[in-house]
This record gives sequence, C-alpha cells and structure tokens, in this order.
Amino acid sequence: MKKIENSGTCLSFHLLFALEIRMRRIVFAGVILFCLLGDVGGLICRACNLAVPFHGCLLDLGTCQTKPAQYCKRVVHIKGGIEWYSVKGCTKNITECFERTNKLHELVFTHCCRRPLCNF
Repeated sequence: MKKIENSGTCLSFHLLFALEIRMRRIVFAGVILFCLLGDVGGLICRACNLAVPFHGCLLDLGTCQTKPAQYCKRVVHIKGGIEWYSVKGCTKNITECFERTNKLHELVFTHCCRRPLCNF
C-alpha cells in the first residue's frame, strides 16, 4: 500500500498569512478608533457647514474635537414647518446649547449632545 503524504505547506501558509494580515488590520483599526474616541477630555463631533435633509452634508468639514466643557451641537433652521438645513460642529461653551430663536418666518434651535459622533 502506497502512503500519500500531502503536507499542504504552501496553501496553508498563504491562508494563515492572509488571515494574519486581516487580523492585524482589524486590531490596528480598533486601536486607532479607541485612541480617537477614548480621549480623556474631548469628544469627536461631526463638523458640517451645510446639511440638507435627504441629501446629507454638502459642505463637509470632517470632524472637530471638543475640550472638556464643550459639546457636539446641531443647529437646525426651520421655515414654514419644514427643516431647510442644519449646521453641525462643536460648541464653544454650554450657553450655545438648547437655544431657540424666532426670526422673521424662521425658527432656529440648537441641540447639544455628549457622546462621540452624536450630532449626525
């Protein structure tokens, strides 16, 4: 009886190497995300100068990082009962939060939140 030996070193090596690269990428991405979102004093917030409903952010500024006494904010402009656009970013201080302003035929209100990327 003839014994067939199939070591499979070539195929198994490539599969393990590919899995190892994928695992490294996942771990590296997790560490970067943890470092960005786990900052002791600040939050990462979405920054957008013009966000239109059903279209998303048209003038995207990326993200901003708050200092310890700051929050993520979203300023919404409503005219005729319809949301026209919003502006997203970081507050300078707590007095900007939860403002409500009535302009001529327009309502502007600010919503603040204290979680990473909560102002989407």
